[in-house]
Order: sequence, then C-alpha cells, then structure tokens
Amino acid sequence: MKKAKLKLSIYKKNKFILFPHLIKEKLQWKDKFKTPRCEREPYFIVEWLWFGIYGVWGDDQYWEQWLWVNYYYNGDIDKAKKEWNWRDIKTNQSTWVDF
Repeated sequence: MKKAKLKLSIYKKNKFILFPHLIKEKLQWKDKFKTPRCEREPYFIVEWLWFGIYGVWGDDQYWEQWLWVNYYYNGDIDKAKKEWNWRDIKTNQSTWVDF
C-alpha cells in the first residue's frame, strides 16, 4: 500500500501563545467484530502566536485497510483484499479502495 497523504490546514487561534508547542498523536484504533475500526488518524498540531497548523495523515478508510493488510494478514495484500467483507449497501460492491 502507498503511504497516506498528508493534509495540512492552517487556522487562527483566539488566544496568544508566546512559546510554540507541538501536539502529536499516533493512530488510535480498536478491534470490533474481528475487523479494525479507526478511531483517530495520526496527526500533529503546531501552535504559535495566533496561528496553528494541523496536519493529518490519511483517512479512516485508508487506515482500516492498512490495519487489515498489516495486522490481520501480515502484509499479504492479495489475500487481505479477497477477505475484505465490507460492502456498499446500495450496490453490493466491495468498499476496498486501491490506494
């Protein structure tokens, strides 16, 4: 699988911060019904003065598939894709996305 894309956004804070600080979180997930559920994507926040930068890697679907391949199938993408059991309710097609 390809690496997750980084999405950056800049925001303005309503509070002055003299010293810059960094907040960084890892991937948060849980195992539910023997399938992975992404609770929170990895992200970072840098805040200084009146500004902040928020960066996040990937989205829920990317990380759920990444966990499915790497945690449940030890990196075997072909086998993981065949065993992916989530389907679109309207079309009954697999929700697997080839990143």
